[in-house]
Amino acid sequence: MVTAKEKLEGFIDKLESLGYEIEPVSKKPQVYRIDGELVNIRSRSRIDQRTRGRRLWYSVSFSVLQEVKWIIYLTTDSDHFIMLRSRFLDNLRDRMLPDSKNAGVGVFDIDWDNQFIVIKDGKLEPIEEYYYDLSDPRYYPSF
Repeated sequence: MVTAKEKLEGFIDKLESLGYEIEPVSKKPQVYRIDGELVNIRSRSRIDQRTRGRRLWYSVSFSVLQEVKWIIYLTTDSDHFIMLRSRFLDNLRDRMLPDSKNAGVGVFDIDWDNQFIVIKDGKLEPIEEYYYDLSDPRYYPSF
């Protein structure tokens, strides 16, 4: 199984090979400057075993939303991801579950097979328009 760190490194390497300019800004949280924009990159390595398909839980620190323009969530490999504007997630803040261990952090699931964010009470927020694929030039991101 590929670790979250290996996925992140593969993602950064792939972006650089495609000509994106990348500069690390901070390790915790993982913030990078990509083509001049501040981006927080999140990764998970374990699929939620309670569900079918590729469904992973993610979190976002609300303080990071004030610092960056984009949040990237990597899927089960380094080529596929969603890239959300920080204000999109900020608008969902009240509908996320609170992280029981960290104040100021919201938790949600991403259903990668159906391209939804799963928030409080199982409500679904579509994200297919935010899905990107580094193996297909038609789905490369713009920063």
